[in-house]
Amino acid sequence: MIVKSSLLRFSMLILTLVSLSFNGFTQIQGSVKDSLSQPVPFANVQLMNVLDSSQVMGVMATEEGTYMISEFSPGRYIIGVSAVGYKPAWSASFEIKSSNDHIHLNPIIVESNVYQISDVNVVARKPIYELKMDRMVVNVENSITSSGNTALEILEKSPGILVNRQNNSISMAGKGGVQVIINGKQSRMPIDAVMQMLDGMNADNVKRIELITTPPAKYDAEGNAGIINIVLKKSEDFGTNGNFSLGAGVAKREKMNASLNMNHHVEKFNFYGLYNVNFNNQRSSITTYSSFEQNDDIVESYGKSNRSALVLYQNIRMGIDYTLSSKTTLSLLTNGYVRDYQMDAYNNINYLIENMESSRSRLETDELNKWIHGMGNINLNHRFHEEEVLDINIDYLNYYNNNPSDFTLENYNPEGEFVDGEDIEITKTTPIDILVGAVDYSNRKNEKVKWELGFKETLTWFNNDVAVKYFRDGRWEYDPELTNKSWLNENITAFYGSLNWQVSEKTGITAGLRYEYLNSVLDTEEEKGIVDLHYGKFFPTFYASQKLNKNNTIQFSYSKRIDRPTFNELAPFVTFVTPESFVAGNENLLPAMSDIFRMDYQLKSYIMSLSYTKTKNSISRFQPVYSEDGERQYFISMNLDKSENISVVLALPITVTEWWKMQNSLSWVWQRIATNYEGTYIDYKQNYYNLSSSQSFTLSNQFSAEVSGFYRSKSLEGIFVQKPLGRLDLGVQWRSKSQNSRLNLNVSDVFKTQVLKREAHVPELKIDNYYAIDWEPRILRLTFTHNFGNKAIKMRKRNTASEEEQRRVTQ
Repeated sequence: MIVKSSLLRFSMLILTLVSLSFNGFTQIQGSVKDSLSQPVPFANVQLMNVLDSSQVMGVMATEEGTYMISEFSPGRYIIGVSAVGYKPAWSASFEIKSSNDHIHLNPIIVESNVYQISDVNVVARKPIYELKMDRMVVNVENSITSSGNTALEILEKSPGILVNRQNNSISMAGKGGVQVIINGKQSRMPIDAVMQMLDGMNADNVKRIELITTPPAKYDAEGNAGIINIVLKKSEDFGTNGNFSLGAGVAKREKMNASLNMNHHVEKFNFYGLYNVNFNNQRSSITTYSSFEQNDDIVESYGKSNRSALVLYQNIRMGIDYTLSSKTTLSLLTNGYVRDYQMDAYNNINYLIENMESSRSRLETDELNKWIHGMGNINLNHRFHEEEVLDINIDYLNYYNNNPSDFTLENYNPEGEFVDGEDIEITKTTPIDILVGAVDYSNRKNEKVKWELGFKETLTWFNNDVAVKYFRDGRWEYDPELTNKSWLNENITAFYGSLNWQVSEKTGITAGLRYEYLNSVLDTEEEKGIVDLHYGKFFPTFYASQKLNKNNTIQFSYSKRIDRPTFNELAPFVTFVTPESFVAGNENLLPAMSDIFRMDYQLKSYIMSLSYTKTKNSISRFQPVYSEDGERQYFISMNLDKSENISVVLALPITVTEWWKMQNSLSWVWQRIATNYEGTYIDYKQNYYNLSSSQSFTLSNQFSAEVSGFYRSKSLEGIFVQKPLGRLDLGVQWRSKSQNSRLNLNVSDVFKTQVLKREAHVPELKIDNYYAIDWEPRILRLTFTHNFGNKAIKMRKRNTASEEEQRRVTQ
């Protein structure tokens, strides 16, 4: 009934706006390009009367070089363009015949007003890292070592970002609870699924990555560390264009990737699509150590796991935009992926008592983990006036996970003689359905004041069916402790409002308030209401910026955020690590609440950022606990009572010469966790730092090179201490004279130093664990990319209502 009522309300609103949309207003859209067809950002664009060249209206082009002019009378006009460093340019004359015309002009080409030496072309390139007021921007498309890599590998090298592939987590400036969004819109994809998506997404399809530390009230309050915005490539105006890339790599085994990106815009229709496929024949190894009590003895376990995995990831994204009138655009978007993961592992475990080998075990694993996802979105964007916009989204998402595993356990005595064995079978299926509706309204009252209002409703259902059984004495026996069926029903209702006030030319203030109310109930076959949460919270945001003078700016921000458990963390599940240790879910997880204070100071192109975060019930993943009888160890997500974080980030771009440019960043983080951990109070503190640098070299008109890398000292991850790690990448690039094609050759992790190592030594909890994971990171890659068709095609940036919802579905 709730679903039908919500759909009915949204459908009626869409029909009302569609009926109003045919009373449109005049609109002119176009773009400004240089002689190499590159966008000219922030150009002055003037609409002039043909008869006397008088100015009718003036606007400024966007960072992408696009502009839009609306609400003026019919007549004959021309467009004039001026920009610093370029000669003035004009469009051909055109006629506006009615007050409902919607015109797309060809790109206006401007020429540089600087004399050029014969046979030398100077092409402006954005730096790999850009620091803006509220975010760090990583320009992926300009990085040579990015080509052929995945978006996750690029994110992994970004300043202040820590990617943990073992427990599927991403932290920013030392804080977990990161929210990943696509093209500025939120999703409920869990962080595990996000990581798999990014690990299968070719970096050639990504334009930039934005690290947003203080998100505005428009975004869901989810993610206590901030937001990572993945911006996909887009283009402008009429025509057909696209690009494709083919790549191959080799490490211990082969890697292959391909992608196709196409856009077609004719009259009122805009079609676009993206497909990419990534194949990885992966070899990895995991080394483990743990100690535990057994029959009053301290048993030490040494394990070595050699894994062979075939990973095939396919992603498709298609959309249609239809311009109903100059006021209204109706859009349909579909997105989906299939991830096939097949893994064989051979685990050898040696057990010691008082330094003497007591037994041996061999555990063979055959695992299949398949994820299928489909999403449909309908969007209506209506402009009452140029600065008054209503945006409506309805999304439906479905995820289906099938994760069966077969284990063969053989036990031997110290002399290597077979003692006994058993077969273990685990089945797990998890279908998830999500329905999301969102309405966003924005209005600029004048040049100084802009305000926004919005509403969002999210409905979620999932089933989780996991079974563990052992083949003993000629028959299968279920493990009652690990076998479970559960059902979750959840809805989140949210309202927000924000105000942006440009107090003066040098002072700006933004304030927002978001309210979210959650109902979440998780039932199992054995117990109803095992999770039964009903609460509402306010999430304020505040941002102030003061420009001291031409070269100095200072800003301050505050936000309150929440980090909710992912669906799979709440759903019971189990994965074997060794015969006596498992990775499992935790249905008792609570959401984490954070207060975040931040101050930034900018001196020319140098920026220093200082932030302080205090979190209650912070979620720390992959933490060790023992069963009641002490014979089993589980690695689960846990709430920590209190955590604090202080971070300082320095960005130091340096131009050594015209052909050598450096982007450097230095991060220092102080961490503290204080919690009652399984009945024992612990209080840990840790300092760590992160250095990253990218060196770009222009070798000739067509050849360039890049050296990039990072180093991170030891840090805390719950009660685990993560050992130092680093990475160095090298790459060279060739571009054709037309700039339409490029060939990249690069090698990642040259010295093979990106090996994840963690240890936890807590004697009072009888916890002594260590593991090291070698993901086979060093890869030699060759990638060819070609752009085809019209270089100036308009593709609307398609946002949906459910980006945040997708974050919470884990793989």
